[in-house]
Amino acid sequence: MKHDVAIITVTYNKLFDSCLESVRKILDTSSLKVTYVVVDNDSQKIDAHHKVKTIIPEAEVILRAGNHGMGRSCNVAAREIDAEYYFFLNPDTDVTDVTILNELHRFLETHPKVGIVAPRLLYPNGDLQKTCRRFPKWFSPIAERTEFFSDAVRQKHRAEFHMDDFSHQSRRMVDWVQGSAFMMSSKLFHQIGGFDDRYHLYYEDVDLCRECWNLGRPVYYLPEFTMTHAYGKGSQDHRGPLESIFKNSATRYHIESWLKYQWKWRGDHVV
Repeated sequence: MKHDVAIITVTYNKLFDSCLESVRKILDTSSLKVTYVVVDNDSQKIDAHHKVKTIIPEAEVILRAGNHGMGRSCNVAAREIDAEYYFFLNPDTDVTDVTILNELHRFLETHPKVGIVAPRLLYPNGDLQKTCRRFPKWFSPIAERTEFFSDAVRQKHRAEFHMDDFSHQSRRMVDWVQGSAFMMSSKLFHQIGGFDDRYHLYYEDVDLCRECWNLGRPVYYLPEFTMTHAYGKGSQDHRGPLESIFKNSATRYHIESWLKYQWKWRGDHVV
């Protein structure tokens, strides 16, 4: 059966009931043909299959042996389902406005040259998450996570990278959007080759958006459509940079992906 939209969620020891309940409402109310696919990366702290099937019995749950990362697991789901569009959705989100799926779908249908479209995300307390950003410079992680630069340099870089000069209240094209929640056509996704399997975690969303731009398919941020995301920066902690590298696996993944991203796009200038 050909679906209009496949919602794809990847889990690893985390899957909020609020996420599943909001997906349930979408499935029950959307005028589109929507299906839900969950890929679980060998979670040990939750029974993902049971959680999903309890709330959404018709969902497809793919259980993988080992933690294969976000992008690779999304690729597995995308190969399993026949849909015109994919809506990638983090397991710690809450689609508070269930019309978002229809609206993002409508936007892509009426703007066929657009590559990726994403809603505005808020923290659970209602504060804005700045999830649309400019492409990172080679020194971005150093400026973001260490004190090797002066405070003035770090603040200037952070303001530019996080688009502090933009109100985040109006629709616009952006360099990239975080992979927490976004939609794109399955045709474009497969044309690109899906998420680059070389990234285990981090930078797979930056990379995918950059691939879209290289094909002349812009990325759009649509703040008129809003949802909630309980975002936690797993690769950041209060230890020094060296201690964090040795004791925080997420930090190591971030550095590894940063190096792969820099090598892949070396000498290439887009947007």
